[in-house]
Amino acid sequence: MHDIVAQIGETAGRCRSLTAISLPDRDLTYGELWDLSAVVSGHVAPLLKGTRRVALRGDRSVLTYAAYLGVLRAGGAVLPLSPRWPDARIRDVVRAAQPDVVLLDGPPVDLGAPVLTIPTEGTRTPAPSPRLDDDAYVIYTSGSTGTPKGVPITHRALAHYLGHVCPLYELGPGDRVAQAAELTFDASVFELLATWATGATLVVAGQRTWLSPVRFLREQRISHLDTVPSIITLARRTRTLTDGCLPDLRWSMFSGEQLSYAAATAWRRAVGTNVIENNYGPTELAGVCANHRLPADPADWIPTSNGTVPIGRVYPHLDSLVLDTGELCVRGGQRFSGYVDPADNAGRFLRGDGRPCEQVDLPEAADWYRTGDRVRWEGGELVHLGRVDRQVKLRGYRVEPDEVEAAARAHDGVKEVAVVVVDAQLVAVYVGEEVGSAELRRHVGARVPDYMVPVAWRRVDALPLTANGKLDRARLAEEAR
Repeated sequence: MHDIVAQIGETAGRCRSLTAISLPDRDLTYGELWDLSAVVSGHVAPLLKGTRRVALRGDRSVLTYAAYLGVLRAGGAVLPLSPRWPDARIRDVVRAAQPDVVLLDGPPVDLGAPVLTIPTEGTRTPAPSPRLDDDAYVIYTSGSTGTPKGVPITHRALAHYLGHVCPLYELGPGDRVAQAAELTFDASVFELLATWATGATLVVAGQRTWLSPVRFLREQRISHLDTVPSIITLARRTRTLTDGCLPDLRWSMFSGEQLSYAAATAWRRAVGTNVIENNYGPTELAGVCANHRLPADPADWIPTSNGTVPIGRVYPHLDSLVLDTGELCVRGGQRFSGYVDPADNAGRFLRGDGRPCEQVDLPEAADWYRTGDRVRWEGGELVHLGRVDRQVKLRGYRVEPDEVEAAARAHDGVKEVAVVVVDAQLVAVYVGEEVGSAELRRHVGARVPDYMVPVAWRRVDALPLTANGKLDRARLAEEAR
């Protein structure tokens, strides 16, 4: 088993003149990427004296991508910070993760930790390869307590994942992989690292470019796309998803939210007989841990009770367990080793024999991770039915309504609030003073990412309750329509 740094190093040596990254304004060869990342590594390595985490805040630029690889080469764990996040959320994450340094692609700012602008010059100091049990990256997800949860993934878990998907998707020189996900979204791990490990080209989609996905995919001759199903909705809305319009797109992988058969049918017509896969996996399992490949002929598709494409079967190198409640549990080489804050481990694991373990500082290798997702076997495949808890996924992002509610309650005019999902959008219903929706959006937007800000706000005299006095969320969602 080889770590990702060794794999990319071997690829960079073999494919030095090939294009590693294609941006709208510049291409970067593997040789240039490797050399520039060495400069970053030389500056970062001496600073790793504590958590060995390196926060990285940058947009889709040459320096950001080189810094990502440079942190890995230095033996650090990449902690992505989105430029879209409000400063308050960034400071919360930095305070919780305690990175040794924050790398910035831009002017210095006060983030409560040592800050370094991404270097472009300096000594290319060689650093030892990371150990397999070292963390490769840390991604912060939405937390049910109103605080984000840090998910560290080791080089060993990453190696298990990449070792499976790189040959599965036949990646190699000449392939062109779309890079559309933010670095804070675990789909970016596949986009960047699977591409660089195999000698393919990472084709970066700018935010505005991605508003016309079919045009981007056609013009850039994308061969591999790993994205959320909502991109199909966007493409259909722009009326560009026509029959046979994406002949070069040999591999389409969807994850992050349920893929409906209606959406899959439209995409099948666009890509012809090329591969379409529905993937599943939480951040805690290195991104993706199950897949279902749609047959080329829709007549062979497995009918499901909820009209969604099955998530298939868990990867063969992992173990899976479906509880009586329908919750899917997984263990094996891709499973993370516990949250950054051990308190977040409570209730998230089962012992190897199935016994619950409420308090876990450090999960054992045989422990099961409780995904919180409900599944059912249908036609020999797993079908995703929804969340055991209230967590939802919107546009591929994992969202805890509790975190949004916590941000809203911080406003002086809000006494009570409940957030529900209506037509794939967040709606907030609150009790309190008459406050303008724009002000409430600004208030919440200063505390959580923009995709977690409710699009509609409705004031009521009282929130509906069930007979036993609990909040009646079903009735609330119905009344909010």
